[in-house]
Order: sequence, then structure tokens, then C-alpha cells
Amino acid sequence: MVKPYSIRAFLVQWVAIELVVMAIVAAISVIQIRDDFAFERLVMTSQLSTRAVEMRSSIGLLQPVLQLPDNDSHLSFVQIAAAVLKAYPYCNSIRLYEIKPGQSEWSETLSVPAMSAAPEETDLQTIISAVARQPDGDIVAYPLPHFAEHVVFAMKFMNRQRPAAVMVVYDAAKAIQSIHVPGNIEYQLYMGNRLIYTANPQPRGFLQRILPWFLVDMRRTSENPDDDTRFHSRYEKRVTFGQVFDWRLIVPLSLLGLAVLYAFHLLVNQRAALTQAQEAEQSARRQMELLRHENRLFQASRVNAVGELASGIAHELAQPLTALLSQSQAGLILVEKGDAGNRDGSLKQALAANVREAQRAGKILHRMRDYIVGNDIQPVLQELNPIIVNMVELLRVKLREQNIEVSMDFAAPSPKSVVGAIELEQVIHNLLRNAIDALSECSHDRKRIAIRTFSQDTVNIIEIADNGPGMSGEVLKNLFHPFFTTKQNGMGLGLSLCARLLERSGGMLHARNDNGAVFWITVPGEGVASPLISQGSRDSGPTLPVPSPP
Repeated sequence: MVKPYSIRAFLVQWVAIELVVMAIVAAISVIQIRDDFAFERLVMTSQLSTRAVEMRSSIGLLQPVLQLPDNDSHLSFVQIAAAVLKAYPYCNSIRLYEIKPGQSEWSETLSVPAMSAAPEETDLQTIISAVARQPDGDIVAYPLPHFAEHVVFAMKFMNRQRPAAVMVVYDAAKAIQSIHVPGNIEYQLYMGNRLIYTANPQPRGFLQRILPWFLVDMRRTSENPDDDTRFHSRYEKRVTFGQVFDWRLIVPLSLLGLAVLYAFHLLVNQRAALTQAQEAEQSARRQMELLRHENRLFQASRVNAVGELASGIAHELAQPLTALLSQSQAGLILVEKGDAGNRDGSLKQALAANVREAQRAGKILHRMRDYIVGNDIQPVLQELNPIIVNMVELLRVKLREQNIEVSMDFAAPSPKSVVGAIELEQVIHNLLRNAIDALSECSHDRKRIAIRTFSQDTVNIIEIADNGPGMSGEVLKNLFHPFFTTKQNGMGLGLSLCARLLERSGGMLHARNDNGAVFWITVPGEGVASPLISQGSRDSGPTLPVPSPP
């Protein structure tokens, strides 16, 4: 059961859950309403576009009729115009204007009115001057200043070498009423900044002011919004509070959240009781993992040491084998020049076998060296800081036993390089162990190892410094040579092996004295190709620049 001191937290969490539930329900409702609104706008826009296409097609049908012989053109025009008015009741009237021979003014030639009211002739005369200036063949819309909810579509053309114009009075209110406009959507038709017609006028409430998604102004041209000949539509949907916050969803979700929260508080005490045991178990597992990791590093160090030793042996044996091959070939040449001691050809056969076996030994040693060097290793992009932290954690017990303080100053974000993680771990592990061994022989009150990472030009640098006794000039000179050691039981392969491992990834190992021993590792920065990846061999890798001591 919930403890008394957690009642306040329980209530706060329950209120937070209620707010989240209401926000989720509101978001779902708004998305659904917005999608429905978009679909309704699409349907209305499609229907209005159909009306506009019908109007323009009707005007286009009237022009060819006037090209008929004089006796038939006007009669046919009247008949087709009457048919258009009957088919499209939102057309008020159709009129033909021409400039007759010998005149300079436009005059009405034909007029086919509908049964509804028609605009005054003076209204149309104010438009005819604008029609005279429009391009031939274009259909242009004009508002009627004194005839509300109506517009005029006009097309100017040449009829038998004389300017003519067809004007259709369009009842916008009837056209919009002929399509389906949902009752909760306010639709307004504008021509430029002039309001032509409003369907379903809606009062703007609180939700309309805070939810701008339900107000859409669809302009056809944004370059010149004040152009009085351009139509654009404005849609606004009325949304109620109940539509946004649907209590049919809020109530069950709130009860479900309350039940889940109560069950969660019942389980808190059980989880708290298990926390201590789980932490102890995890600590033991971490210690076991650290021990396994250290064992793997020791094993890898021994294997690589053996490999380095075998590589050195192969290098040393290659010279005697080369000399043996050269001498054997010289013996064959001498035998071929004379018959002494070679009457049965036995010397020649022996020398040939010597050459053949020497060549075979050389090939075997070459394959052995390639295997030991590990030319097939492919480094990958690694973050350097976590690798260093893992090695420090691995040696935490030894550091604590020797009372050694470790400071880490890492670059942020962590530098990244294309290296082999295990090989870099082995190098850092070896350097840290050497620093621990050096400090164990000191009597400092404060033994310290400083580790830092930073980038310089195209390389990333790892620096490991201690405040131990440092190194002599002779030791620095031979530090990375194989079999050179200052330890009583050392093999002298550790640092030479580290240098060889870094070379595989295009890196280098350096050392100096600065109030103790300082080792720093340079590896290619992110974006610089590793030699093993770019060329497949560490022997052909680029030489990285040696950074100036920081």
C-alpha cells in the first residue's frame, strides 16, 4: 500500500497523468479535425474549379459561332447562349459587344438575359473600357461595383476584322450554393481584396483564436495579392471545445492511468527492497568482468610478445638464408664452367637441392612473419576517451594499493580515430603499468598519473605522464628497441611491441622527461584514412607529424 508520506507525490503524478491524457486526446482530435478540414477544402475547391471550367468552356463555345455567315451567326449565338443559361443557372446573362463599322465606341449587339435580375447597363459600361485593353483570347474576371455577389467574365477577340467581346454575368452566390459547403465551415470568395460572397458566416470563438490550423487563405497568386482580377478563397472551420477534448476518450484513459499509477506505487517498495541485492550482484559482475578483461589483455600481451619474438627471429634468419642462396648459386656457376669433381653431376644436384630448400625456407619464414605481424587486421572508428577510462578502471585496485592518484583531462567531445580497440587498450594498459611500476619505487607523499586527450592538426593525442624518477638519456635512446629493458625480470619487448601495434593503425609512440616520464600516443584523427584500410599494409602507411610537447 502507498505510504502516507507519498500521498502528495501520488496526487501530483495523477494530475500530471491527467494533463498528459488531455493533451494526447486534444492532439488526436486536432489532427483528425484538421485532416477532415483538409479533405472538405479539397472537395469544395474541386467543385468550384469545375464551375470555373464550365464557365470558361461556355465562353469559348460562343466565339466560333460568330464566324458563321451573317444570316446565321447571331441566331446561333442566341440559341447557344440560351442553352448555356439553362444548363448553368448561376449564369445571369450573356452579352455581345462590338465596334461597328464607322464607329469608335463599343456597343451592345446581342443580349441574352436570364429570368433573374440583371445588372444595369451602366455597370457593364464601366467594365467595357477595361475589356478593350485586355489581350485577345484571354478570359478575364471583373467585379460589379453595384451588383453584389456577381462578377463578369469577359473575352475579347477579333470578329471579321472587328473587335468584339463576349461578357457573361456570373452569380457567385448561386455557384457556391450549388456545391456542398458544410454547415460548420465559413467560406468566403474574394476578388483581390474585394469580398464577393460569404457562405455560412461563423462567429470567431476562443478556439478559433488559439488554433490557427482551421483558418486557410488560399491565394492563387502571392506576387500581386491586390490584383482585382484574381480570385482567392478563405476557409474557416468552427471548432467546439467538446470536439477538441472528447470526454468519451478522456474518462477511460484517466481511469486507466489512475490504475497504472496505483499499481506502480504498490511495486515501488518491492523494487526498493531488491535494489541493494541487485547493486551488490552488479558490483560483483563488474569485478569479474574486469578480471576477465585483464586476463585477456595479459594473454594478448603474451601472444603478441611471442609474435614479436618470432618476427625478430624470422628477420635474423633471413640474412643467413640469403647468403646460403647466393653461395649455392655461385657454386652452380663454377661447376658449369669445369668438369673437376663433377663427372657424375652429383655436386650440381646437391647445390640445386641446396638452392631449392633455401628458397623454400625463405617462403616459409615470409609466411610466418606475415601471420605474426597480422596484416589482415582492419581497424574501425573508435572513441578514445572510453578506452582510456576502461583501462584506468581495470587497474583501479593496483592504483589504490600503491596510493596513486589519477587525473584525467579529456577533450570534449571525445576524439575519434580509426584504430584497433584491443591493440590500443593493450598499449595504454602497458604504459599505465609501467607508470605504476615506476611510482612504486618512489617515496613521494603524493604519487600522481596525469592522462589527457586532445587534437592537434590531423592527429589525436593521448598523453600519459607520471611524477616518478623519469628516464636517463641512454634509456630514452634505446627505449623502443626490442630486448632493451631496465627491469630485472623484463623481456624488453613491451614498448617495442606497443610501437609496432600503433604502427598498424598509422600511429606512433613518443617519450620525454618532464618532472617524470611522459609518453604520448599520436593516432590519425577522424577522417584521416588508416594505412591498413587505404593500402593494406602498415609498412606503406604515412608518417604522422610529431606534435610539439604540450
